Amino acid sequence: MNMMQGTNNIKKALVIGMGYRTGLAAANFLAAKGVAVTASDSKPAAELADVLTKLDPSVRVVVGGQDPALIGEGFDAVILSPGVPRSIPLVAEAYRRSIPVMAEVELAWRNLAGSVVGITGTDGKSTTTALAGHLFRELGFDAHVGGNIGIPLISFAGKTAADSVIVAELSSFQLEAIIDFRPDAALLLNVTPDHLDRYDSMNDYFRAKMRIAMNQTADDSFIYNRDDERACASAATVASRALSFSSRSEDADIYYRDGTVLLREGGRTVLEAGRLAIMGLHNVENAMAAVLAVLAVMKKRGMVPDYDRIARAAYTFPGLEHRLERVGSYRDREFINDSKATTVNAVLTALKSLKGQGVLILGGRTKGDDYSKIAAGLDGRIRSLVLIGESRESFSKIFSGYRQVTAGTMDDAVAAAMRESREGDVILLSPACASFDMYKNYEERGAAFRESFRRLSEGVIAWT
Repeated sequence: MNMMQGTNNIKKALVIGMGYRTGLAAANFLAAKGVAVTASDSKPAAELADVLTKLDPSVRVVVGGQDPALIGEGFDAVILSPGVPRSIPLVAEAYRRSIPVMAEVELAWRNLAGSVVGITGTDGKSTTTALAGHLFRELGFDAHVGGNIGIPLISFAGKTAADSVIVAELSSFQLEAIIDFRPDAALLLNVTPDHLDRYDSMNDYFRAKMRIAMNQTADDSFIYNRDDERACASAATVASRALSFSSRSEDADIYYRDGTVLLREGGRTVLEAGRLAIMGLHNVENAMAAVLAVLAVMKKRGMVPDYDRIARAAYTFPGLEHRLERVGSYRDREFINDSKATTVNAVLTALKSLKGQGVLILGGRTKGDDYSKIAAGLDGRIRSLVLIGESRESFSKIFSGYRQVTAGTMDDAVAAAMRESREGDVILLSPACASFDMYKNYEERGAAFRESFRRLSEGVIAWT
């Protein structure tokens, strides 16, 4: 439980990266505390107009470049937005001068009261974060959900108390720049290749993820996926109490067997998987992780869990937008929006969740993954691929052994998927790539898919 270190030692701060919510929120928070804030971004002011109009008027703005000489003005701290690499010269100069460089989540943690649950991993972070928050709320806790899921943690500062629970989705980018951040419960869901355009190797990427547990003590809990080799090996290295979940091994603290989720201790049945509203075995794993998070916080607080109440809460969780989200049916085809699937493993997981065959809409801006691995999940499930985005040409070669068509827009992709599909099929948007070649983010891409479905169902899009 954080003791609220606060920001009293920060009189002058540099916030780097204003293109997304976190930089804006951090700058405004510090300015409201009376800190002299400078906001920096490499983009020109015209591209940041929407953000800059929301800045506290006391914040000094330096945009259109990131000159390392700026550090010479003497800052007490540098706050990084997640998308800003620590390797850029401006940040490197701060490190050279021994100026503390911290993520927005570090700043937030220092100004929050209550228990913190930190959740990281390659896939499933957002669903597990939202589900854990849902469980805590349904159990009567004052719960706040934020972080990489889209709500800056710093926005909760001053709004939590000692009995609050803050559930934070944490990306590897955010964890790179933590200093003292210490969650009461740290969750590592899985680690598969991702962001290898930013990291030198899988080992570097994994080390960034494992920072989530680096400040934990024996009073805290580290919750990990027993079926993930890297996570399993690293569980022995943490100072905190290690708890595991598994869909394969009954040696885990919580495990899945024959449609039920059980606790190893006492053999208690916790959930019936078929009663969960969210699709797929991977979401059973996410539910197990979320339940362990709840139990870890309750144990630390000396509380006795009501397992029936936990189960009822889990069954009422509806899932999230853009994660295997059922959009609707048209001409006996079910449309599923999985725009959040930006990794190979996420797509393979989605394919495993399909109950029948269908058409896969795939592509976007690649991130250094081995996309050929997707082929392992196509046979028997996908009768045709619809390729979109910058990756169309490369994916056409990678998947040359499979029936495929290309599309320039989402409307074109949906129309092509209809032509390629049969009655009873699923039409799945699960891109395996980032969205930035065509859209601002995966949410906008998913919304475009939903809109194309609406236009199709209303007869606006011709497909025959």
